Amino acid sequence: MSGARRRKVLVAWSRNTEKGTALGRLIALSGLFCRVFGLAALALIYGAVAGPSVLAHRDQKSDLPEGFAIDLKASEADVLKAVELVSQDTVLHGTQVYSREDELTEAEAVTGSTYYGPWTGPGHAFYKIRKQALSPTHFKNSTDVGTITVRYIVLGVAPDRTHLQIDAVFIEDGSKRLHTSDTTVETSEFAEIQSHIVRLQREERQTADLQQRQQLQRAAQSNAKERDAEAARLKDAESSVQSLQVRLNELQHKAELRVKAQANLKSAPFQHAVTLQTVPANSDVLIEIVTPYWYGVETVDGHRGWLRNDQVEPIP
Repeated sequence: MSGARRRKVLVAWSRNTEKGTALGRLIALSGLFCRVFGLAALALIYGAVAGPSVLAHRDQKSDLPEGFAIDLKASEADVLKAVELVSQDTVLHGTQVYSREDELTEAEAVTGSTYYGPWTGPGHAFYKIRKQALSPTHFKNSTDVGTITVRYIVLGVAPDRTHLQIDAVFIEDGSKRLHTSDTTVETSEFAEIQSHIVRLQREERQTADLQQRQQLQRAAQSNAKERDAEAARLKDAESSVQSLQVRLNELQHKAELRVKAQANLKSAPFQHAVTLQTVPANSDVLIEIVTPYWYGVETVDGHRGWLRNDQVEPIP
């Protein structure tokens, strides 16, 4: 069998075996929602999903895909750390080449991209590529071996607000045909970035809390006369923590909403995004990310996706 015919057979086999499981494995859940933090995840991010990127710089290629863009309630330093970690994690999230594989590995971080060219706009650019990918899923009409390129643009717009743009394309080695992602790759990469941001901010809060406690302890030890007063203040602080915990539990209950009527759970906050599954009427969902028109939710059976905010209502 010739090399070209053997490659076509491999592509056909890959396509046929993937159809039955592709929707079930969609991991494009914008913002890897962190159940451990409950409402803290809501406080971390305000997702304002844009169509075209709001970055001042525009690529010169008229046919360049617009990708995925979002404003994060996080410092530029935290987002840069998270993006750097994801760009170097050797995994291309949200795609695969064979149905028996859960993810596409052997990706590598690079300093530039032949397709996108050098980044000359404001902010910072990162790149991750995966060579020799055979007809990867979630790239429209891909039928050959080629290279997947993911680009991340990070731009601080305020001390606690950072703009992030993610673009992903697949280019065939032989024909140089361009295939755009259906946003699954971009949103899956964003989910990994989001999880790192949550962890970084949690560590920062823990460090700040630890430093504060150490200062209080040193102050108490340096002045024996204030020891009793310091103990009382610590007791009050513990009481405040308990009160905050009670309040957090109340807020978590408010984050649980009910689906009004049967609705489609989307893979991304877009009307044309892939439908992950149907959510029955009167189902309870946990709101984990809030945007102006969409909620990032988790269903009772552990599935995550997006619902329009007019499709849910408070639980009585």
